Amino acid sequence: MRKGYCPFSLSLILVAGLLYGCSFTSLILHPFGTSKSSLKKRVLVTAIVDQANFGKQTTKQLRDMLLTGLSATGKVVIFDYQEAISTANASAGLSYGVLTDKTLLEMARTQGINAVLSCILSPIEREQKIVGIWPLHKAIAYYQIALVSNLIDPQSGTVILSHLESDGIRIDLEEEEFTDRQWVRQQMKQRVLPKLTRQSIKPIKKALESEPWEGRILSVDHRIQINAGHDVGVRPDYRVDVYGGNEKVRAKDGLELLISWQKVGTIRVTEVGSNTSFAIPIDGKDFKAGQRIVSID
Repeated sequence: MRKGYCPFSLSLILVAGLLYGCSFTSLILHPFGTSKSSLKKRVLVTAIVDQANFGKQTTKQLRDMLLTGLSATGKVVIFDYQEAISTANASAGLSYGVLTDKTLLEMARTQGINAVLSCILSPIEREQKIVGIWPLHKAIAYYQIALVSNLIDPQSGTVILSHLESDGIRIDLEEEEFTDRQWVRQQMKQRVLPKLTRQSIKPIKKALESEPWEGRILSVDHRIQINAGHDVGVRPDYRVDVYGGNEKVRAKDGLELLISWQKVGTIRVTEVGSNTSFAIPIDGKDFKAGQRIVSID
């Protein structure tokens, strides 16, 4: 499969890219500096949307393979979400484009999720081709399937990555009428689908690692409580920068998004809990609940 990393800002460009076989990462400029952090990313993974009707057992096996590959780095905390996102809101009518689920994203925001991963298995498509060099060329039927992986930042709704892997099997055209369609599906299930899943893991890892670790201030009293703890690798004396926004835009779904950020200060962790921690200011002031925190250690 031909792959590439291309900037985009409009869903129309993304749809075109998916149709031609490409991998897109967002070109959102982070005002928070480096993306390097020792903290783990919280990733919520939905069930695979099965538009090829392979069944829950097959998609579960593929999803387990995906989760194992992502977890192997030790840099993510997986949140297992057993439901699949509906394809009702697919971009521009594309049945396996970038999907959004407002309820799911809101739940992810409240849980401090860094990224939501959803995968869509496209229907099997048939294409007739001429392969080889004249006079030895021949006609074949090419059965193809695609696995699309979408990473979304639930805090902003930004698409971090949309990646397509596709592959298939060839059958001589003169032999096609004697080929059992169930044999085609079995070959897809045994050979093609595991390959697509394995090939999807690396670009997902790369996209996650390219993003800065971000969290939120939960409350401010005599101490500052943040939504990061032992689960993501926070330890005493860990430092995070704090950013506050002052300019908002309202999205179509009513969600207010901060589009400008200003550094408020830096805080240091003094007490670590299971998934939250307490911190005190090193510099700065006017710390408030809801402000964004970015790891600098």
